[in-house]
Amino acid sequence: MNKFFSFFKKYPVILVASLVIPSSISIGQYIFTWEGAFHNDYYQGEELKVDDSKFEITAIKHIGKVSQSSSNFSYQGAACYKDKYVVCLDGLEAIQIYDSNNMKLLHHIDGTFNKEWHCNQAFFGDQYYKITDEYPLLYVSMEHKNVHSTIAFRIYTKGGTYHLEEIQTINLVFDYEEDTIYYPNSYYDFDDGLIYYGGYTENSYMRSDTNKLKYYSFPMPSYREEYYEVHTDNSIDTFTLPSETATQGGFISHHHLYQTFSFGSKTDPLRAPVMRVVDLRNKTIIKEYKNLGEQFGVYTEFEHLALNDKGKIISLGNPFDIYEFEYKG
Repeated sequence: MNKFFSFFKKYPVILVASLVIPSSISIGQYIFTWEGAFHNDYYQGEELKVDDSKFEITAIKHIGKVSQSSSNFSYQGAACYKDKYVVCLDGLEAIQIYDSNNMKLLHHIDGTFNKEWHCNQAFFGDQYYKITDEYPLLYVSMEHKNVHSTIAFRIYTKGGTYHLEEIQTINLVFDYEEDTIYYPNSYYDFDDGLIYYGGYTENSYMRSDTNKLKYYSFPMPSYREEYYEVHTDNSIDTFTLPSETATQGGFISHHHLYQTFSFGSKTDPLRAPVMRVVDLRNKTIIKEYKNLGEQFGVYTEFEHLALNDKGKIISLGNPFDIYEFEYKG
């Protein structure tokens, strides 16, 4: 031991440099890193197994209904984790978890109501708050004129009952007046680890020639900070596209954003249901269905698009009907 300390005093740099601390350690089914704990198959998002440039909707099929809530709050954003379909009620009055194979309601989890939480868009991140958690963190984009936040929630069980716990708020900050966007939603690109925000350049969610959709991208922060700000001045990239009325929810696969818009009107072209595919790297719209109702005979406000582990695209038609978007590519 004395020889060890003598060597350390003489060669401290060599000794410390030789003590290499690994960036990750695998123990059983878990991986521990400086960023957090992950399952060995840690969540990388569901993948749309198509050539995105050849994506084409072939049909919209009614596959069930959500369990009608006893409250007066509407269903809004949703996301899939493996074969589970998780949908949020407005104001986060609750979330509901369904088996996406048969649309059977599995769990109704009460939330904490906030009138400024519209819960327009949702996605799962890739980190688990605790390694024993069944689900990774659920991120909910509030899409409120005055609240530009994405809030991360933990879904966990205690005493055999499912609960929600607020973990982190990611707030979008505009550094210059010209950076401002209204009614922003956020989306997660698993491949690049980026969170995207998209919103309107004018204080309106109606389509017009002057009202554009503007997007920003940022590195996805670790959940460890309870409050985190992303500043437009530090965005990795930004671009604008022509707008559509009323952004709804969507998902990113292969750096492509799949998203629905509008209110489902049969008579008003400005409010007719729309779906769009955006190539986020080339900043272009590669596919757009201007009137889903006219093409597929379904007139409804498609609240979101969610993708499960079998490649099924699920959407909720206001107020309670669940649809599957069939496609090829």
